[in-house]
Amino acid sequence: MCGNEQNALKRNSAVKAAGIYLRRVNREFILNILLLVFINLLIKPAFIFGIDLTVQNRIGADYGLYFALLNLTYIFQILNDFGVQSFNNRYISRHPQLLPKYFPNLLAIKGLLSIFYIVLSLLVAWTALGYGLRELPLLLILLFNSVLAQLILFLRSNISGLGHYRLDSYLSSLDKLLMLVTCGVLLFAPPLPGIPFTIETFALAQSLALMLTALIVFRLLQQKVDFQVRPSWIKNPRAGRPVVLLLLRKSFPYALAILLMFGYTRLDGVLLERLLPDGKVHAEVYAGAYRLLDACNMLGFMFASLLLPMFSKLMKGPDYKAIRSLLSLSFNLLWAGSVTLAAAVYFAREDLLHLMMPGRASAYRWETLGILIWAFVPVGMINIFATLLTARDRLMEMSRYFIFVLVLNVALNLVLIPWQQALGAAVATVITQSAAAGSMMWLCHRHFQLRPGWKWLLRVLGFTGFVLVSNELIFKTLPFSWVFQFGLALVAGMVGTFLFGMLRFKQVRAFLGKP
Repeated sequence: MCGNEQNALKRNSAVKAAGIYLRRVNREFILNILLLVFINLLIKPAFIFGIDLTVQNRIGADYGLYFALLNLTYIFQILNDFGVQSFNNRYISRHPQLLPKYFPNLLAIKGLLSIFYIVLSLLVAWTALGYGLRELPLLLILLFNSVLAQLILFLRSNISGLGHYRLDSYLSSLDKLLMLVTCGVLLFAPPLPGIPFTIETFALAQSLALMLTALIVFRLLQQKVDFQVRPSWIKNPRAGRPVVLLLLRKSFPYALAILLMFGYTRLDGVLLERLLPDGKVHAEVYAGAYRLLDACNMLGFMFASLLLPMFSKLMKGPDYKAIRSLLSLSFNLLWAGSVTLAAAVYFAREDLLHLMMPGRASAYRWETLGILIWAFVPVGMINIFATLLTARDRLMEMSRYFIFVLVLNVALNLVLIPWQQALGAAVATVITQSAAAGSMMWLCHRHFQLRPGWKWLLRVLGFTGFVLVSNELIFKTLPFSWVFQFGLALVAGMVGTFLFGMLRFKQVRAFLGKP
């Protein structure tokens, strides 16, 4: 066999191997995202609409205070997490052998940061925002819950970083599953003597579920790898100072990006409650709409949690072909899902709120929902493109854009909230999230040489137009119940996904292992 033939065979073998690798990566992503969606659809909506909504309907305006304080707990997440979870997920994905070394040091750092986080948040709430003895105990419970939630995410980041994606998928809704039990007993069981149902007892029931979740995840991680909990420098803190400073320096870019993201996504609820004379009432209205946005957003969060370790592993290779393939697949799936779901919720918003809040639904509530739900589309894009940039370690560049987005969000809220109350906050959120999504896509275009063609753009726009026109016809002309119309809208989105090539039949066949 001549040299040219041998080289041709080698090239063909390399191309074939690369194709098999790409299919395997995409298949692993689809399999795990389906598992995540299935598990979360079973559990999280049950908590959001069965527990959280029941609490809001039962206690009324006090839920607006709970929502505002809950958003306040996110503002200082830079101290609660300091980017440790994202940093850990990225590095353990690339270097799993470092887990025993990193884990005790990062856990100790998180403990110290959590103390500062709680103290600073309480001081700011008391001195700067004017909260008093009525609100501070509830805020303290919510801050403790936030610490527990971040601890669970940190523990899970080690599990996914080690490549146990399916186990992490199973654990993704464990906290909400346990909350269904603890909060369900509080809501629906006969009242316990001397323990009235209040928003504080609801928060404490969540604390119990979060503590149990953290214990379970910790024990499972111990079964996967041997590590020490106490850092070697615990008896001599001075000896550990260089290690702590090094890890904090590496985590800072993640912390800054997280701080800015939480700032522009969570300030709206706090500003609503503080800027208006009857702020609790308007914050409660906004919370009702935000609940549906949060329920939809769990799809984007699932994509991000799965994509970060996968993107990080793919970064180890010099060829970006696998990354672009996974990015394209995840974008198409999430764009199709977010546009379909946002359109269906928009057209069914009035009936949805009558179902969720019988006797309390109003035009103010469903118009707020009708605007706010469209933030789901750009938030989904942020979850994909910001995750890719995080895997590439472009945090500081992201943060520069996030600073602009945060300033834009505050300015819009200060102008629109006094004028349009919750409607104004919803408009500000949609504009802000769209600006953030556009900036993340632009950064990815620069760093990964993404060159989407006109055919791709026409497919995306064609799919979006198809969904909107289909929903208009379904909800305005078909004489069916709104539940049946909602189901038809979802089916129309699925049909459009294949019709416009957002997902191809050959990808489904490859996933199923068929030629």
